Amino acid sequence: MARDEDDLMATYHKEVLPVFENYCYDCHGDGSKKGEFALDAYQDIGSMTAHRDVWKRVREHIDYRLMPPPDEAVPNDGERKMLLDWIDAAVFPTDPANPDPGHITLRRLNRNEYQNTLTDLLAARVDVASLLPPDDSGHGFDNNGDVLTISPLHMERYLEAARTALEAAIHPGPMPMPKRKVNGRDLNGDGNRSDMGWLLFTNGEAATSFQVTEAGLYRLVVTASGTPAMRIPPEFELKVNGAVVAKRMAEKPEHRPESFAHEFRIDEEKDLRVAVNFVNDAWFPEQSDPAQRDRNLLVHSITLEGPLDGPPPKKPASHRRIYGEPQAGESDAAYMTRVLTRFGRNAFRRPPQDGEIERYLAFIEVAEKNGEGIEHAIRMALEAMLVSPSFLFREEPADGESTGGRTLITEHALASRLSYFLWSSMPDEELLALADQGKLRAQLDSELARMIRSKKSEAFVSNFAGQWLQLRDLHAASPSRHHFRNFDRSLTRDMRLETEALFRHVLRENLPARTLLDADFTFINQRLAEHYGIPGVEGRELRRVSLAGTSRRGILNHASILTLTSYPTRTSPVLRGKFILENILATPPPPPPPNIPQLEAPENRRESLSLREQMERHRDDPACSSCHALMDPIGFGLENFDGVGAWREQENQRPIDPSGKLASGESFATADELRSIIAADYEPQFRRALASKLLTYALGRGTDWYDRPAIEEITLKVQGDEARFHALIRAVVESVPFQYRRAAP
Repeated sequence: MARDEDDLMATYHKEVLPVFENYCYDCHGDGSKKGEFALDAYQDIGSMTAHRDVWKRVREHIDYRLMPPPDEAVPNDGERKMLLDWIDAAVFPTDPANPDPGHITLRRLNRNEYQNTLTDLLAARVDVASLLPPDDSGHGFDNNGDVLTISPLHMERYLEAARTALEAAIHPGPMPMPKRKVNGRDLNGDGNRSDMGWLLFTNGEAATSFQVTEAGLYRLVVTASGTPAMRIPPEFELKVNGAVVAKRMAEKPEHRPESFAHEFRIDEEKDLRVAVNFVNDAWFPEQSDPAQRDRNLLVHSITLEGPLDGPPPKKPASHRRIYGEPQAGESDAAYMTRVLTRFGRNAFRRPPQDGEIERYLAFIEVAEKNGEGIEHAIRMALEAMLVSPSFLFREEPADGESTGGRTLITEHALASRLSYFLWSSMPDEELLALADQGKLRAQLDSELARMIRSKKSEAFVSNFAGQWLQLRDLHAASPSRHHFRNFDRSLTRDMRLETEALFRHVLRENLPARTLLDADFTFINQRLAEHYGIPGVEGRELRRVSLAGTSRRGILNHASILTLTSYPTRTSPVLRGKFILENILATPPPPPPPNIPQLEAPENRRESLSLREQMERHRDDPACSSCHALMDPIGFGLENFDGVGAWREQENQRPIDPSGKLASGESFATADELRSIIAADYEPQFRRALASKLLTYALGRGTDWYDRPAIEEITLKVQGDEARFHALIRAVVESVPFQYRRAAP
């Protein structure tokens, strides 16, 4: 329960202010304003809560022991705890008994979600993500509602994407006769393959084969062009199973090829060998016009159509799934309403509202004016639905009355949150059916288990782990080939696949989350095994490999993370330390002061100094020392791994010293000891950090001070279950921010 403000101010003057005056006012009070910050500018709780962003930094500096600087008198542990407790109670008050679900911006689907949703909705795979503008990221993830803006360009591209996807999924009107086309580049025989097709520059054949399984009338279409000689174009024979069935002249140039058709009947199932035989090759070198010297034939394609007299082909399964069949005596309006109601339930991730479908019936009149039928009217309506706000945005309406300033979201909104959290796509029929019946919350455990087992949870691996661990950025890493001669782009791919494979294994097998930090196995192929110096691994496919007897365990020793946190020519203890603080322990250091000089490249140094020695000189600057005291020891502990994650014993012909002491006092002598400290002693911080990242990704917003009770509840819930991954996901899903939304004012 929140403390009374008068009581808090009494504590401030009696206990908090004396500590500030004793340790902080020399630089930040009594007229001093170092860093443009003065503590005595805040004399009451109102002025502090009005500048929570400032007091958040104050709290972080106290908590991470960044202030006061090490060369000044510092408060003891009891005084630090007292300051933190008072700041939490006064400036960041929370009520664990009544958590604030926070505010969520109405979010549009990002590119991945839009692609996956269209694929599941239409049951047709079409690449539309490339048509859309790239998404920004907020708080480390590209599903953050605050940065998912929408512009006129987005709407143009969404309309184009909807049309492209519908063209692949549905076919209004009569179906075209079946055809099989073989491009010229895929033919075989005499001559040469070219960019435009198959070039016959001497007499000879270009051929292909077709298997015919039905009797009937068929049409062969040859698309060809040629170059004449002495004004006579190339001539060819069309041969079927060795017999000449037609002769033609290819009179058009290659940029305007001509198509030649020949129909014939087949009475039984058979294999057809179709050949284009060039018969009048000629070469006249003495001809004055170069364009009339060499007669050649270029075959662009061969197509077999039919049977032309058979029954019309069935509509594709994706079309039948959406359209169904009209019922006997059913009007066009009734049929269209039935189709769109079923489609709208899936597209909008909820049952359509009253009157929502009826407005699309206006397309019946539009289709009639164009001389088209009901199937075309439905297609226009589908296109409109795919660019409507109800499809493009993730609606999350509340369900019922509010209590304590929050309202439970509907079961359909919960189904959407679950599916976009774990699948980056729309809810499937089972989720929607449970939501329709109001039974989803009651069956949450079984549904979560089913969703994690599904192949669609691969999206969680690539999108959550890919952004949390920054694996998506690996493609942009550019280690110097001069400094790292064994590096190439295929190695980058293997690096990412290794880390994704370990994360996938921990997720699917429901292992403790800390397995990510201390797994004594990994998933590598021969290329990566050679990079790591691990013998006995052959082939390109990843497989599980024991790390016993090696200096590697967990993702912090993966080449992916080590490469991401290096510069092109060298390692970076700062980047590595910062990565672990931010992503693994959720204790991000503050940004560096301006005008900090870069370290010299090895080839430019006058002295033969190791990177560690350079960093220690750099850290002598008081403005740098406190933050670097957090980052550098962690980074130094990983210095045995070079800029692309390979093991090394020396740097600049001097032995590497990986020993160090963390800001909280733990000492280590090797990278393995550092890893052990982080995985064991810092496991609560890692669990809290992972809970915060999962909640950020699941909600599509950054976590803030008012989310502290929810994050603490998640970490406490999984404590007795070894923080197994399924339990973590379940705790996030059961949390107040996931299940509720703020009540409307």
